[in-house]
Amino acid sequence: MFDKIFKPSKTIQPSALTAITRTEVLEGFSIPGIIYNMQYHFTDLEVYSDGLMSCWGMVDLEILKDKINKNWVVSSIPDGQAISIFSLGYWHIDKGQWEHTKESLYDYIFSLVKKLNPTLENLHNYHGNSSKSIGKANVAKHFLPNPKPYYLDNPESFLPKRISGEKFAIFYVYNRIIYLAQLSIYKNGHIEITNIPEKKTYRFDDLQELINKGQITSSPKIGETIVISGLGSFVIKSGDGIDIHLKYSEFTDKFNELNGKENSIAKCARIFNEYKALPTKKNKGELKEAYEAVPEHQRIFVGTMDTKDYEIRLIIYGDIEKERWEEEYGYEYPFDDMPKPIDE
Repeated sequence: MFDKIFKPSKTIQPSALTAITRTEVLEGFSIPGIIYNMQYHFTDLEVYSDGLMSCWGMVDLEILKDKINKNWVVSSIPDGQAISIFSLGYWHIDKGQWEHTKESLYDYIFSLVKKLNPTLENLHNYHGNSSKSIGKANVAKHFLPNPKPYYLDNPESFLPKRISGEKFAIFYVYNRIIYLAQLSIYKNGHIEITNIPEKKTYRFDDLQELINKGQITSSPKIGETIVISGLGSFVIKSGDGIDIHLKYSEFTDKFNELNGKENSIAKCARIFNEYKALPTKKNKGELKEAYEAVPEHQRIFVGTMDTKDYEIRLIIYGDIEKERWEEEYGYEYPFDDMPKPIDE
């Protein structure tokens, strides 16, 4: 009886233990890809050493093969169709020459997994289902990652420092050939251009000159040939891109953010909330200045997914914004009225 009362149990029930998690860094490659979802979207396909891949959702190798066979992940775009590139532009194409069949595209991606994980150990197997049940809900087995480009600050050292950055799609002229490339920006001013035959490195201060020389652009001309490394090429038939000077403003905004400064979108959203809490002429003027400092193609991100920038424009420019909405969409402006300055 004494032992039962005073002698501690040798085991502890799991419910009485401290719950913990761990975070693991997985190596991967970001490769150019195309997803067909009502239209053809150029995107990054992210391939990881554990056999998982992000193609607007996490999949294993078997589900990837199914996605390719069902034309979600595609290896080509038909002539006359358009390619949509997020935050860059939209172009109809012609004379497409594509490198892969469905089978060879899968084989290429599998070869990247094998390069990352030569023995193919500990590969995930979703057994045909990328979701799991938690309570009454189905959720993804793995949520979409937020991968960052990186480079090694001193690759010759025993423990090189890994520096993370941010990446953007751009067009880059390499040996007189225009590539749909990737620009990666880092907080120390280091810049890399990839998805071209040979990686190029620059400093952030070089960007303006590269733009002025036309080596970096966002608007290739009609009739020019575009190469997507590892996928193929096409000729621009029609379409247009975001002005390169607006893109440069976006790059600068992100560079400042990487260095701990408030980016223009966050600043505008903050002042918008300050105006709603205290609607004065001073705050309205500051909101106008902050809103117009946001690169034009990014202004839709200063509000929610529904309201975008409509409420801010209503404050700054007045009821004419309601008229523009109703003229464009054909029905009554759906969002709440915004307060007018109390001292106006």
